[in-house]
Amino acid sequence: MTWDLGVATPRDAMEKPVQVLRTHQYDIERQDGPPNIYITTRWRQRGPFDDEREAGIEMAQTRFVVEARPRTRNPEGQDIYSVRIRAENMVQMTRDGGDWETEGPVTTEFRAYASGIADDIRSSLSTGIRMVGP
Repeated sequence: MTWDLGVATPRDAMEKPVQVLRTHQYDIERQDGPPNIYITTRWRQRGPFDDEREAGIEMAQTRFVVEARPRTRNPEGQDIYSVRIRAENMVQMTRDGGDWETEGPVTTEFRAYASGIADDIRSSLSTGIRMVGP
């Protein structure tokens, strides 16, 4: 699942997603850029949501990938980045005795959980203070 988070300065695109992901207890595994910004969290193990459990999921792991690319330049010559986030969910199904699947069901509760984190990052980016000029 992927969400467009809006636009940001390079600094905000590098810092704000990391701050929000850490508040949600995600550790950062990789952080590259600019010019192209790429942030990946470590897989975080969690118990299944109720609707995942009903679908036969015994355990789940989630990670987030943030990508930001230069979109345009403002009149002062500063790059403005387009920011996206992707949620990845890996599940362990009860029926298969422990194999992890990346193609498991995407449930309503997982979608709401991941969307909430994306919304938090979007809000953080939109409230960033942008100083322009001397």
